[in-house]
Amino acid sequence: MNPEFTIRPGHRYLTLENAYHLCVALLPFLYIFQMPVLGMSVGTIIILALVPYSFLFFVKGMDRFRGGALFLFLFFYIYLIMRSDMNIVRILLCVATFINIGGMIHGAVKTSKLRKIIETFAIINLVLLIIQILFFYVLKIRLQYVPRGLVYAEYRESYVFRPLEGLFRPSALFLEPSHFAQYCIYALISALFPREGKPKLKKAAAIAAGCVLTTSGMGIALTAGVIGWFLLFSKEAHEKKILRIFAIIPLGLLGLLALSQTTFFATAMQRIFSNVDGYNAVSGRTHNWNDAIGTMDTYTLWTGYGDSVNFPLYLAGLADTIYKYGIICVVLEFFLFLYLCLKSRKNYVILGSVCFAFLFVIAHMTNFITQTFYFGILIAETFDMAKPATSGILPADKEEIAA
Repeated sequence: MNPEFTIRPGHRYLTLENAYHLCVALLPFLYIFQMPVLGMSVGTIIILALVPYSFLFFVKGMDRFRGGALFLFLFFYIYLIMRSDMNIVRILLCVATFINIGGMIHGAVKTSKLRKIIETFAIINLVLLIIQILFFYVLKIRLQYVPRGLVYAEYRESYVFRPLEGLFRPSALFLEPSHFAQYCIYALISALFPREGKPKLKKAAAIAAGCVLTTSGMGIALTAGVIGWFLLFSKEAHEKKILRIFAIIPLGLLGLLALSQTTFFATAMQRIFSNVDGYNAVSGRTHNWNDAIGTMDTYTLWTGYGDSVNFPLYLAGLADTIYKYGIICVVLEFFLFLYLCLKSRKNYVILGSVCFAFLFVIAHMTNFITQTFYFGILIAETFDMAKPATSGILPADKEEIAA
């Protein structure tokens, strides 16, 4: 069967295929908004709206049945349903997310389209970030792009317009700097490890600068890790690896010394290694772990309390997952990423999985929205069956056909 069976009504840019890719690629941004009348998160609506298109690929792609990945995801979502305390909405979202991922495994997503949209959206946010910084330091105006009234109530109270104490932390179109970094780090990986051709070093440098300018501790750590991985493991750097390492170490030390003299960078580093206004970026995400997990008995530690039981204080992804779903869920999710890494053996998938594992420990990465986005981009790279696209939102590169 030719996997290029998508329905393409209307203008070449206004297609179901393009709309599907836009929704998946922009999900970490769109989910913050509230759907009028329904009162639901736009992210929930998108997950449900993606199902019909995903289901077409799920069914018609069965002649290229990818059982290993499909069964692993099936076990994962069956387990989530078992721990959902029979909540109808959660069960519906589990089923919808599984169908969407099944469709992606069988060709609903094309990595060239996702990469281009993610990279382009990252650059747009970089420009908006720079404008925010200029407005604050030149005009003394805190420019906020996200209208408070449009934000989903749960996120509105948690993130938007929190007091900025001691340090201006811009985030462009995202609710907070860490969200900017969580999204843009995949644009950075895409730029440094393109599907074909040479690394896009200028674009990568711009995206990396954006992650650092947010002052997000996880953004700075992830950016350093991704660049280090590129220098050590990219084909382009392989022949001159030793020379690059010896050249970069002194240059990096000089750069850090120069940046440490600026209030902006010095304060950002204090958030990671010390504290700013009584807050430390690491302890702020981990200090409740012992209170939540330390009191769990052995059985509950493995299976969790169930989806309906919420810890009263903030828990990052790993602790929250153990608290609700137990260590079993963590192990299942680990095997999903391990399978994708072994199946793909590409730097993009391996590094993307490592970044997700890092984010999973210290950030809130356990909902259906993050699963759809992060699994989606890695599945696209691993199982992309598409021929070079001839139309789309942006010009498409030639693509290899994944084995």
